[in-house]
Amino acid sequence: MVTHINLADIESWEYVAEAIVHDIEVESNHNYYLSANNGMCVHNSKTFSYVQRTIIYMMEGQGNNSLIFRKFSTDINSSVFEDFKRVIADWCLSDYFKIQQHYIQCLFTGSYTRFKGLDDSEKIKGLAGIKKICMEEFSQFEIDDFKQVKKRLRGMKGQQIVGIFNPVSEMSFIKTDIFDNEDFTDLHTGIQSKQINATGDMVVLRTCYLDNIWIVGDGRGGGFIDSHVIADFERDRVKDVNYYNIYALGVWGKLRTGGEFLKQFRSDKHVGSYPYCEDLPLHISFDENVLPYLTCNVFQTKDGFIRQIDEIMLTDPLNTLKDTCEEFIKRYGKNQQGLFIYGDATSRKQDTKIQKGQNFYLLIKLYLEKCKPVFRVPLANPSVVISRGYVNDILSGDIEGIQIGFDAKCRNSINDYQYCTEDEEGKVNKRVVRDKATGQSYQEYGHATDCLRYILTSLFIEKYKKFMRG
Repeated sequence: MVTHINLADIESWEYVAEAIVHDIEVESNHNYYLSANNGMCVHNSKTFSYVQRTIIYMMEGQGNNSLIFRKFSTDINSSVFEDFKRVIADWCLSDYFKIQQHYIQCLFTGSYTRFKGLDDSEKIKGLAGIKKICMEEFSQFEIDDFKQVKKRLRGMKGQQIVGIFNPVSEMSFIKTDIFDNEDFTDLHTGIQSKQINATGDMVVLRTCYLDNIWIVGDGRGGGFIDSHVIADFERDRVKDVNYYNIYALGVWGKLRTGGEFLKQFRSDKHVGSYPYCEDLPLHISFDENVLPYLTCNVFQTKDGFIRQIDEIMLTDPLNTLKDTCEEFIKRYGKNQQGLFIYGDATSRKQDTKIQKGQNFYLLIKLYLEKCKPVFRVPLANPSVVISRGYVNDILSGDIEGIQIGFDAKCRNSINDYQYCTEDEEGKVNKRVVRDKATGQSYQEYGHATDCLRYILTSLFIEKYKKFMRG
């Protein structure tokens, strides 16, 4: 048992972490935000390293107070709070810390760490005296949570926000609303990557299992080489590239849950660069729903290779059929090779929301008159369950003569293909979400997926008929 500790002793300590955490500090940054987008804790110990650093931080002086958020308070005891207790015990520091429910205090400095759930960002209170905030499992939060934390953490020099997460979705707000809006510069470091933004107030650290000396050793005979973990990652690299990218390399991907509607869709296989070709006809597939946008996906095909080259998904107040068609003309109005229209057969009927005698496709014909569209909308929609199998077989390469690809800029569509799930009957799960800002409810996923079903069953009608016959 350690019997005496002073600050000089602390300063001379070396980390026993399984990942490098020295770069967590950046001098003289106010409201500095660090994001560590890593793989699982067990493989590169991002949370464990942060816990160690926070314990040392509490021991370094007075007023070194931290607040650690989980999205749901029920997750605290079994996760990061337990890590704190473990490190304190492993370091023989139990006599120097007071541990209470969701509260840990260093007895000789008075510095403390609190733990809270953030079920509602409007309930963020009690940040007075806090210098560092950690949002553990950052990807479980929402952008509004992050904004509220940034606004309420103020009044002291050197305050920091740390986000720790797995990069499970390229459509996460962390990437689309934070990272993609920054201009980062690479910094030299001993881990996979370290980047700093142009204003110098945000740093991104990325580590993976290769940084963990307890998996790959330290190259000098220290640490431990865990051949079983390494072999498991190698299997993932061959069998599931997406899983390998997320959890082995710590790069963006999409974690599969098993309930996906398009089970054979793989971003590493199907997403690439598929630019517009002015010498080919255009094929566009519509979904009539207007929330969160009216979906109009643009395809081209040649020699059995169909690729989605674009998406037109205008949000309120431009989520009207007229605005969507005008946007299409703006982008592709000069094409002279032909235009083919696909979509939901139920939109053929007269719509009470539209002028009497009109329907969705008559309006498309009117708005796209200069393009002379040819309609390939069936009298009845294809079976959702059968067409699901058909589309999945195309994605897996099991339908002879058809290949498919999606341009990387079709981000909303790709997100839909990845996250649309099936219900208990094998149909599209029409789960409804509510927009907090507008109060409007809408089906979150399935619109682009439906557009894909419409065009693949109509464009390759003979292939689809053969598939139905078995």
